[in-house]
Amino acid sequence: MQYRRRISELKTKVLGVLFILLSLSIVFVSAFIYESAQQTATQTIKEIANITLKNSALGDIEEGETKSYTKGTVPDLGAAINITTTKTGVYLHLDSDIDSLNSYYTTYNVTVKFATVPGGSHSVGDPACILTLTSSDAAINLDATGLWIFDFEITTTAKSVSANQPTTVTIVVTAEST
Repeated sequence: MQYRRRISELKTKVLGVLFILLSLSIVFVSAFIYESAQQTATQTIKEIANITLKNSALGDIEEGETKSYTKGTVPDLGAAINITTTKTGVYLHLDSDIDSLNSYYTTYNVTVKFATVPGGSHSVGDPACILTLTSSDAAINLDATGLWIFDFEITTTAKSVSANQPTTVTIVVTAEST
């Protein structure tokens, strides 16, 4: 009988301690909930440039032949790149794969010329850059806000080939703000 009484007393004490611990944990959890806070950060990403590009087909060239193309002979070379900037200090990057055509051409030059300039230190008709077999990438500093238009002029001289060889040049154009 004493044994049962002790177990009963022990159970009562354990339950009492558990209820006290439960009460304390509710107080701590309630304190935590009342101490919580939330913070948000919002931000708008502003577009610094909007780029429009044209593709062009130059036609055929024979072995050893040199051809020059302008917007007068291939209309798509006119206004080949259009970009509108919303801030100064934007760099227009042209990354091409012209250097991969060394085995097919002795000359492959793409002259990028300013066709429309919103201001700044550049003039219409001036070359902005020249992409070649040995220098196939370039950057152009757009030092004023507004619409910039670029024309392409292309000069190619084909090497000898053992069979007809289709070629393609890809120019990736990106804008970067400083």
